[in-house]
Amino acid sequence: MATIFLAITGAQGSGKSVFTYIAKDKYNIPTYRLGNIIIEECKKRGLEINGRNMGKMSSVLRYEGGKQVIASKAISAIQKELERKPKLLIIDGIRSHEELSYFREKLNDVRLVAIMTSLKKRKQRVEARKRIDLGKLGDFEEREQRELAFGLGDVITKADYFILNENINKEEFVKQIENLLKQVLAEK
Repeated sequence: MATIFLAITGAQGSGKSVFTYIAKDKYNIPTYRLGNIIIEECKKRGLEINGRNMGKMSSVLRYEGGKQVIASKAISAIQKELERKPKLLIIDGIRSHEELSYFREKLNDVRLVAIMTSLKKRKQRVEARKRIDLGKLGDFEEREQRELAFGLGDVITKADYFILNENINKEEFVKQIENLLKQVLAEK
């Protein structure tokens, strides 16, 4: 039985990490976060892991290797997860149509989930959490522009599934995630 891949996309603060957490911790679904590639490249090049450096590194990598470079650097780790023969595998952090196309070319059944949330709500969430990728005034806006330039808006329009994470509480959002995971698993 072939593995189904759920590739997750959405702007910062939309709820991608919650989706991944629920899939991994509650359903034991293996996950791979594309941001790991950026962190590893920062380490290789001797850069501190912070929002500015991660943003610059993601731009540098795409400049050096093209819009699909993050996906191509991640493919071997993702394929290694397939040795366990999971029914479902989550790929978190798709930022461009080129990344999605690359995965669809290299992997069998790749479906895209877009998590949608308003700019105002996402900014509130991002400012409330303390993550390494944010820290200075203007980081939210800078990252927003960078990810749109990578093609985030375009790839969201290619989604197979949409989850609206707006005007609901976390429990309702988790229920939507669980319903989608159950629906996809039932299709096997």
